[in-house]
Formats: sequence, C-alpha cells, structure tokens
Amino acid sequence: MKRIIFLLICSITILSVAVFASTDSEKTVYITFDDGPTHNTPVILDTLKKYNAKATFFVLNDRITENPDLLRRIIAEGHSIGLHGSSHDVNVIYSTPSKPLEEMNKANENLYNTVGFKTRLIRTPYGSYPYMNLEQYKILKAANYNLWDWTVDPRDGVGTPTIDTMLNRITNDLKGNENPIVLLHDRKSTANNLDSILNYFSSRNYTFDVLTEKTDPVNFMELYGPARNKSG
Repeated sequence: MKRIIFLLICSITILSVAVFASTDSEKTVYITFDDGPTHNTPVILDTLKKYNAKATFFVLNDRITENPDLLRRIIAEGHSIGLHGSSHDVNVIYSTPSKPLEEMNKANENLYNTVGFKTRLIRTPYGSYPYMNLEQYKILKAANYNLWDWTVDPRDGVGTPTIDTMLNRITNDLKGNENPIVLLHDRKSTANNLDSILNYFSSRNYTFDVLTEKTDPVNFMELYGPARNKSG
C-alpha cells in the first residue's frame, strides 16, 4: 500500500513538473525597437539572428527615406514593421486633433513607396498617454490603426544605462506580466547590450515573436487613460 501511495505521489509530482515546464515553454516576449532604421540596425539584426529571435520595428518616416536597404533587410529577415510617425516631437505630433493621423499616414505612404505595402501597426512617440488626448486616439482608431505601447521598459532611451541596470528594470517590470512587450530603441548602447537582453529571455524559456495586425493592441490610453472602459 505504501508503495502504491509513493508511486501516486511520484506520478503527481512528475505531472506537475511537466505542466509547469509546458507552461514555462509557452511564454512569449515581444521585443520592439523604436526610432530606426539607423546605422545601428545591422548590429541589432545580427544579434536577433544569433538567437533566432523576431522583433517588431516601429520606424520613423525620415529614416525610411534615409535607409531603405536596412528597412528591406528587416522585412527579409522576418521581422514586423510598425510606424513611429515623422516628427518625434510631442509639441508637433500632438498639436492638433488630426496631427497624429497625418504623421502616420505620411509614414505609411513612404513605407508603401519603399517596400510595396502598408501597415496598421503604430506607436506614437513617448506613448499614447498622457500626451495623446482621447479625440486623437479615436481618430487613429477610426482610421483602422492598431496603437501599441509597451509593458516592459528598461529605459534604454534615457542616457546610457548599464546592462545590469537594464536587466534589473526588466526583472521588475516582468512581475505579473504575461507576454511582455519590451520597449527598446535603435541606438548604439542598446545594440551593444542586446545580446545580454536576448540571452536573459532565452535562458528563461521565452519564445520571441512579432506583433501583427491580428494581435490585440496594448496601449496606455486603454489601460490608464480616458479610453479605459469606453467604447469607440
């Protein structure tokens, strides 16, 4: 009888480990880059390839024009493209109700003229809230854009934080955070630290994936702003 009980306990333990292992292996992280493409993009792409990791690039209009070959490489290597507008200036892009839409449409036309397709994925500079107002947000939604922010922010765009500082911030932001969306920037210090960041997630059994037009967008306006619990 004791042997039977022992075997049952072992079976339950093995099943529990298998369930947790399965759950752990199904974790997904969405790595995203703002402000590119730039001369730092090749290093970023090489590092992503090393980990067989796919990412989403929110590109600026003028940098589409400046670096069309890098944009084509991003697409050829299986990454996703979103738009980050034109001005990247809060005093410009949020200056009128229609300005965010105008900037995204301008970038989208440039994208189409460069690579032959448009995208519905966008990220407005500095996040959708509190800079954006509800009217601007509704105009973007009415134009069928999917507005994305992030859930993990190592703040690589402010100064040049050390990799230890960035990993500590990532660890803190990951608490209770399913399928994290990581904000990174197309800049030299980030490119240099990307190997450690990708290794951090890879060693914790995360799968890297891209944001798509079929993915339900996550943004601050819906989570914390006046659009919360409101339709339209």
